[in-house]
Amino acid sequence: MKTNPKSKSKTTQSKKQGAKIIQLNAFQQPQQRKTGELINAVFAVAQASLWFGKYFSEKEEAQLKDLIAEHFFNGQESRKTFKELIERLSLAKRYVARKRGRYISKPQDYLNIHYPLGLAGTAAWLEHVKQVRKDVPEYNKGITTFAKALLAFIENPTPAEFYKGRKQLIDQNQFDLLQVYNNVIIKIQYPGA
Repeated sequence: MKTNPKSKSKTTQSKKQGAKIIQLNAFQQPQQRKTGELINAVFAVAQASLWFGKYFSEKEEAQLKDLIAEHFFNGQESRKTFKELIERLSLAKRYVARKRGRYISKPQDYLNIHYPLGLAGTAAWLEHVKQVRKDVPEYNKGITTFAKALLAFIENPTPAEFYKGRKQLIDQNQFDLLQVYNNVIIKIQYPGA
């Protein structure tokens, strides 16, 4: 049997064209972009909570975001990691604010996933909060409200979503986190400012 050379070349061409399409890239790029937005927001929360008023050069900011990114590549789902990091940063902010003389180490150390006295160490703090919540469900509820409101705004950056999160924080008298929320939203909406 002889095959038609024209039909063979069409089959070969369609195989080649099909090989060029990589389905994973279509899904990875939006996910990577979303994770990048979450990393930017975590950085904005860290800066507004722990190093307010401190200026970081573009190079420093990129290095700090790389340190934050390491927290996202631990196998957990990005949204869950984001909420946990925001809650942990909120706990650290409140820890420092509670007593005079407390401080946070320099950002390069604090954000490093391998530095046990930094952000990595606050995982135990959040675990303690979760344990207390088994008996007192409203315990430190504001940090969770803040994390969820910020995530909702990132996923749907509309004025309605902003005001919804703002109202939730006000209703719970979370004015320290409300200030951070406002600052972070401004940073998200106007990154160059």
